[in-house]
Amino acid sequence: MSDRAKRVLDAVVAAVDREALSRALEGVAPAGASQVATPSGTGETAAAVLRKIVLSDILDDSILGARPGETSYPLRVFFGTLGDSLDQDDAFALANGINFFFRVGMDEEAKLVLGLEVSRLYYRFAAAQLDGELVRPLSPLLARLMSTELSTVSYEAIDGAKAFDSSLHERGLGSNGSSPNILAPKSFLCRVVSNQRVRIKAQVAT
Repeated sequence: MSDRAKRVLDAVVAAVDREALSRALEGVAPAGASQVATPSGTGETAAAVLRKIVLSDILDDSILGARPGETSYPLRVFFGTLGDSLDQDDAFALANGINFFFRVGMDEEAKLVLGLEVSRLYYRFAAAQLDGELVRPLSPLLARLMSTELSTVSYEAIDGAKAFDSSLHERGLGSNGSSPNILAPKSFLCRVVSNQRVRIKAQVAT
């Protein structure tokens, strides 16, 4: 593990309220798992932890209170669905990745890489849990929201792309290397803000 990664991990560990996390995880522990004794108020604490997991304490009211038809409504639906699906591994991993991304200060290069991994988790979750009609407007909104944490680069969703372009895309594992058709995006594209040059290509399935 690099020194940078160790510092990031140490920061996360130090920021965790271990008692609160233990109480919050009781509801999703496997049957028969040993239980940790906790004081009263578990329900309130679990609700508070859930609100933080789905970023309710960070997101703007324009997202949290968005109505159908408003631009940010897909984000509200996304975070609501994510919160309702936390008993599933993909959703739990995505929620933790998003929290790590938005809550932990780190070098921009490290945050850039982390954000791309979060985008991979997002597309995996979206394929399993979200309607395609929601994903199309949601992906660029999430990319822009995550880009607010970066200064020299930004993310871009390529959900509307149909043809493989080697200057913008790279094929993911299991793709047909001879097919020019994009079946699904697998990660965000990353561009340099100052000149819009492609910094990291988007991963796609062909």
